[in-house]
Amino acid sequence: MADYTGTMAFRKGLEDIANAYREIGLPVPPYEVLRANETDEVRKCIEALMICGAEEHLREEQADPENGISALTCRRCGAQEHLQ
Repeated sequence: MADYTGTMAFRKGLEDIANAYREIGLPVPPYEVLRANETDEVRKCIEALMICGAEEHLREEQADPENGISALTCRRCGAQEHLQ
């Protein structure tokens, strides 16, 4: 997790979130708040994938980057997890 939060992809994600706030006319939260929220979301996604992997599920992601959401669906059992 610490390695990922130091990557350019993570920083770009934070920039994209800030731009989304600006586009809809909302004030942009402080960087620390954006970072904490995004870190929590990434952690939830990783935990969901780890649990599914431990149970031998086969997850498939359907991302909707315009709305900032993803749906993880197991191709084997149909279990779903929605992440924002």
